[in-house]
Amino acid sequence: MTPITAYAVPDRRSTADGTVDRLPSPEAWIAAAAHHGELFAQLDPGVRIALLARAAPTQMLVWEAGKSSVGARLEPFAGYGASAADIVLAADDEALQEVRSAVTRRLFEVLRDGIRSGHIVCYMLKRRCVLEERGLDEMLDALGFAFMGACR
Repeated sequence: MTPITAYAVPDRRSTADGTVDRLPSPEAWIAAAAHHGELFAQLDPGVRIALLARAAPTQMLVWEAGKSSVGARLEPFAGYGASAADIVLAADDEALQEVRSAVTRRLFEVLRDGIRSGHIVCYMLKRRCVLEERGLDEMLDALGFAFMGACR
C-alpha cells in the first residue's frame, strides 16, 4: 500500500509546441492523488498511470507510486511500450480542458465520462489480473471498468 505523502518533480512547461501546457501541472496531479487518496493508497510501488495529449503525444504526465508516496512528473513520451506505464490515458484537447478544471473534486467523474464518450482512450498495458494484483482494482472501477464473476 502507498500512503499519500506526495511529492512533485518541478513543472517544466516550456516546450516550443505548447504540448505540456495541455496537461495539468505535476502539482495539480499530486493534489488530485491526495484528494482521491483511497484509490492511490492501495497501489504497489512502481505502479505508473500516465496522461497524454492525443493531439501532440510528446510528453506525458505520470503518477508513480513509491514505497511511501505517490509522485507526479512530466516525462517524454516515446510510445506506449516505452512508457513503462500500467495504464495510459490519451485525451483529446476538449477532455484535457475538463481534466485541468476538475483535478481534485470531480477528476474521476470527468475521466470516466471522457472514456465513455471516446474523448479519452484508456490503454491498459498489462493484463487485468496483473493490474488487480498491483492494487489497481479500485482505480479501474473509478474509471468505469467494473468486472465481476468468471468473465474477468
